[in-house]
Amino acid sequence: MAKTTKSTILHLTIDQLHRSELNVRKAPSSAASDAEISASLLSVGLIQPMVVIAREAGGYEVIAGDRRRRLLTALAEADPSRKAMTFPCMKVEDRSKATEISMAENRAREAMSLPDVYRAFAAIRTERPDATLEQLGAMFGYDVARTARIMRIANLHPDIMDLYSAGEIDDAQAMAYAATEDQSLQIAVYRQLTSNGQPHTSYPSAIRRAMNSGDHELSKLMRYVGVDAFRAAGGEFEADLFAKDGEGIVRQPELLRQLAEERLATDKDRYVHKIVRNGRKLGEKWGLGDLQFSWEAAPPQIKQHGYLSSDHELRIHNPQRGELPKERATSYASIKDCLATMIGPDDEPLAVHAEAYDRMTASLAEMDAQRPIILPKKGAVVGVASINNDGDFVVELWFADRAAKGLALPKGATQERSPKAELSPQEAERARYGLSKDNMQALMLIRRDMIRAELMHSAASGSPLAIDFMLFSQARTILSPKQGYGHTQHFFGEDQGIDDLPHDEDSTSKVHELAKTRPERAAWLSTKERMAAAAWVTARDPIDGFAMFRTLPDLDKHKVAALVAGHMLLATTASTYSEGRTPRMVCELANCIEAEPGFGRWRDTVELDHAFFASFSHKARVNLLETWGLGDRAKAMKSNETIALCARIANCDAAEAKLLGLHADDIAEAVNWLPDFMQSGTVPPLPHDGVDRDEPNTALDGTDTTDDSEELDEAA
Repeated sequence: MAKTTKSTILHLTIDQLHRSELNVRKAPSSAASDAEISASLLSVGLIQPMVVIAREAGGYEVIAGDRRRRLLTALAEADPSRKAMTFPCMKVEDRSKATEISMAENRAREAMSLPDVYRAFAAIRTERPDATLEQLGAMFGYDVARTARIMRIANLHPDIMDLYSAGEIDDAQAMAYAATEDQSLQIAVYRQLTSNGQPHTSYPSAIRRAMNSGDHELSKLMRYVGVDAFRAAGGEFEADLFAKDGEGIVRQPELLRQLAEERLATDKDRYVHKIVRNGRKLGEKWGLGDLQFSWEAAPPQIKQHGYLSSDHELRIHNPQRGELPKERATSYASIKDCLATMIGPDDEPLAVHAEAYDRMTASLAEMDAQRPIILPKKGAVVGVASINNDGDFVVELWFADRAAKGLALPKGATQERSPKAELSPQEAERARYGLSKDNMQALMLIRRDMIRAELMHSAASGSPLAIDFMLFSQARTILSPKQGYGHTQHFFGEDQGIDDLPHDEDSTSKVHELAKTRPERAAWLSTKERMAAAAWVTARDPIDGFAMFRTLPDLDKHKVAALVAGHMLLATTASTYSEGRTPRMVCELANCIEAEPGFGRWRDTVELDHAFFASFSHKARVNLLETWGLGDRAKAMKSNETIALCARIANCDAAEAKLLGLHADDIAEAVNWLPDFMQSGTVPPLPHDGVDRDEPNTALDGTDTTDDSEELDEAA
């Protein structure tokens, strides 16, 4: 019978323990495993005693468990109060057995299986249901992301966990089932796939596909839109913690596609505002037609030898970029100089500067993206916008056809233009008027100021219209909440406190700059200034002010209601005006105003001056002059000349008209002219449920039932 080595249990402080050369474990441990052991030592203390022998110089050498000694020493250095703590150690008396014992202690240890680890985490969660992921991870030195992945697998359906423990499914398959926390879905997918009896149906990709997780197209759109934005819009998304960002189960794919289309339209609009051609930029004077630029759904096509493909000779590779503004150019140069100092002798960033280098490089890339895009001097150009797999907005530029680039068509080849990308309702309305998005939006703001002034006039005549509109807007906001993510609710309108109404007069955006200099805005501000000086407004105590307000005549209260109703226009139309289109409720409100006592005409409310006509494109002004009988003269004019002529005709008297050589009928049409989107008309009814409100009416057989363009003009 083998002789048993005699040992004794001691309780020693960390200062009594020293490293031993007799310890057979020489290779250093990883930082990750050290972090796990340190967290465990802090959470539950030392569970397994260290093995020691007496040291000739005093104290004890650790022959098994030196990593525990080293980590306990580091913890004591970080927290001196731990130096007085004692730890259980097994003392070996026979020094000749030290190497054998060290070998046995290190060699015999076997790591837990992964299923056992996950079951243990599930048990800890049951014991501590209130513990957060951060607290659970801190017990073992794991970060929140790793802990979340562990808990996701720990939450597997019991039947699937049993299969995992028995080795009937592997780690990758377990992770695939853990793409969702819904255990009923997990087991349903397992039973569905195993019933087929085909090996390929058990692959991780097949499991995710059966769960509708990780759809390539939806994942790409989710990265583009952003998970937070999708959830804020009321969408539900369960992320697959074992796949790339953006992959998971999307509960409302149509909402995701809608948000992606909206952002794509915004990115395309932002892109075209960076385009420069021969010094011209999209904005007050020039439209996309002037820049010979348009969006297409696909590149230009060429058919050769019976095959249709993209005509790659028309691709504009690496379009020229313009200079940054002076202040940004200075910052750009400063960052580049700083980056140069971070490069080591091997032309790689120094390790100590790696994080700062990446941050500054990203800043340079962001600045480069803001540079103007300079188109070729001649030839129509089309843009093809897309979203790549990383969720980035990408634009390819192409010459519209071979003639635009000055190329001949190869013998036997035919050229085909791809169908133009379908215009959104907002783009279609702007295109009818020849306006850019910014200018259309500015004109909408001008019209809003006109309506606010007329609300004030109708209130002065004793009408309760403003009160009705204000009450309707507030009540509709309160009574029509939309369910958001989780238990949240969204109110698509103004907050309930009327003192929180927005004030567009304070905005500094380019669009609002176009509207705030107009006389319509000046008249509105003047009205507000007069009302702000009233005693019930300036009273120090709001209770006193309220008492004074209650004694006001009904006429003055109607004016106050008109003021609030004018601000309610900001709440009920803000998102629609940002798209440069006319809301249905504003059309109806305008119709009601026309029926009010004392209303004159819209033409007397707006000033058709030089700045007003400058908002339109040159092409739109030429078409307008043609309707006034001056088409031949307008075709030879430059942009600034058509602006001046339109303003002159719109405000001319009989003598001026005679000098201009205008026919009497043309004079009457010109002096009474207003853009049709500023005039009132019949408001079309809402479509049936399930039909997109921004799309034309469509019959069940797919045919377009929208009336002629004349009726659309009235609706605008």
